[in-house]
Amino acid sequence: MNWKALLYNTYLDSLAFFRVKIALFFSFLFPLMLFVIFCTIWGRANSAYIEFLLPGMIVLMSISEGLFSVGPVIKDYYASGMIKLIKFLPVDIALFFISFICSRLVFFLLSVLLLLITAKVFFDYSALAIYPRLLAGSILSLVTFSLLGLCISFLSKKDNSRTLSNIVYFILIFIGNLFYATGIQSGVFRFFQDILPTNHLVAFMRSENFNLLVVFAWIVVLAIAFRLLFLKIRYSRS
Repeated sequence: MNWKALLYNTYLDSLAFFRVKIALFFSFLFPLMLFVIFCTIWGRANSAYIEFLLPGMIVLMSISEGLFSVGPVIKDYYASGMIKLIKFLPVDIALFFISFICSRLVFFLLSVLLLLITAKVFFDYSALAIYPRLLAGSILSLVTFSLLGLCISFLSKKDNSRTLSNIVYFILIFIGNLFYATGIQSGVFRFFQDILPTNHLVAFMRSENFNLLVVFAWIVVLAIAFRLLFLKIRYSRS
């Protein structure tokens, strides 16, 4: 692999991201604002809530990144014919996608780092003791919801993909214990909590009861689904 080309393409993707102000707002400022507001209201006299909220904010950021940044961008690359154009350039198509994924991962981990710094500066909370678990959970969350975003984008038509992404976004937030513990232990609600990855990801980062097999099962199923959707669209365009 040409590492210089990989780093250079990652650098170019990063510059392109910084030019999109709305992406900067929702990737960096908006999660920090929510974190500060919630912790100011409920976490000033309760450091346990800060520790509870941090994983929830990380999963929230990964859901936003996967559904609204990774999935739609890759779909637009393909729908606009950019992928076909890249094939005629002296750049390996695999290198192009790897650099894109690297740039998204770098910015996502930077967002997580800013969140941890905010917790320390504003609320004197240090997450060093649980940082390895937060890091592993962050990467797992980004992979899971990026694959979900890709499946939604390639499954939907251009006009309704955003609507479907919004519906899935709010369902995942509502089902997962991101901002508070729902306390519902039975019925249909509990069933969806058990089968969706959101609750298991936050529970993993909080060292609660979790099942990573559910998360890995989602990753495998979504990866296979995306592969089939991509091949179907490529066949229809040929």
